[in-house]
Amino acid sequence: MACVFWASVGAMAYVYVGYPLLLFLVSRLWSRPVAKAPVTPTVTMVIAAYNEEQAIAGKLDNSLALDYPADRLDIMVASDGSTDGTNRLVREYAARHPGRITLLDLPRAGKTAGQNQAAEVATGEILVFSDATTMYDPGAVRAMVANYADPLVGSVGGDVRYVREGEEVTGKGRQMYWNYEASIRRWESRIFTVIGATGCIYSLRRSLYTHLDPAAISDFVQPAKALLQGYRSVVEDDATCYEVAESKQMGEELRRRARVVHRGIRGVGYMAEVLHPFRHPFLCFQIVSHRLLRWGIPFLLIAAFVANAFLLDAPFYQWTLALQLAFYGGALAALVLDRWHIRPRGLFVPLYFCLVNLAPLIAVWSLLKGEKKIVWETGPQAP
Repeated sequence: MACVFWASVGAMAYVYVGYPLLLFLVSRLWSRPVAKAPVTPTVTMVIAAYNEEQAIAGKLDNSLALDYPADRLDIMVASDGSTDGTNRLVREYAARHPGRITLLDLPRAGKTAGQNQAAEVATGEILVFSDATTMYDPGAVRAMVANYADPLVGSVGGDVRYVREGEEVTGKGRQMYWNYEASIRRWESRIFTVIGATGCIYSLRRSLYTHLDPAAISDFVQPAKALLQGYRSVVEDDATCYEVAESKQMGEELRRRARVVHRGIRGVGYMAEVLHPFRHPFLCFQIVSHRLLRWGIPFLLIAAFVANAFLLDAPFYQWTLALQLAFYGGALAALVLDRWHIRPRGLFVPLYFCLVNLAPLIAVWSLLKGEKKIVWETGPQAP
């Protein structure tokens, strides 16, 4: 039991501290800068939308105002079976801006299926993928595209910042988690390549686009597919966008995270080659360290807790069990207090940690049942 306990604790320490620290040190000692240049290839921005009547006009205004040559940037809205006024609004914008905006009125089949259709008809050399509720900084596309002056770069992602979160536990927790995750991606990018991208702001050479199963998570699989073809995937810090939180309630955030993990696990299954330790040693190392072990944290937490319960003859293990109980008790207290809008400073940390690590358990259970998470529901709209 002591071996189980320390093996579990050691693996979790590696995932949350060891791997990021290793990346940080290596990125400081050795890095591969991208050969950027102010190039302006043709770009097609693909906006995934489902019932985004309240947000789509603002998104189109934001896209039309980007600091990029108008004759080199066209905007395509992939409407995934929208039943509200989304399509009507896009057609109105297309009529006012002929040649710049296109509507793909598609049957309901999910985001990845819509992107597949968009990639087939897009004409831009670079595809930029975005969401209807995501607002880009004016220079975001130009900043991403500059990386494609380097012929080894196949995919470029940007940086998302969550706004108007207020004091909700889900908002504060997500921002903290994203800051941590963004640092890891930045260090991976500096060393050689990043695993995955941020779905609301990433780009890809159109020649590298791979038609995916609708159940695959495109912002994870497409960059990885580019890697397997010998191209780098990098992060551009100057490509910034702003996103309103999709979920305010605990249940919504849990379902969102479980869906992301579910599709991520399926994504690894669609490209099992990345786990070949001899053919792709560094990529395999990243996938295992950054994804698979991260998704395995809840199982390690359970193993550590159960093993600890069998070791209570020693005072040290009595303290470690007490610390675990206190941590989970803090999460439960935060959950109860949040229902009355009472949010003590710092108490959201154990709650969001537990929420994040409950999601993989739900994802694995849904996978065992044979479920597929293909479509999504529209979240809160930006004014």
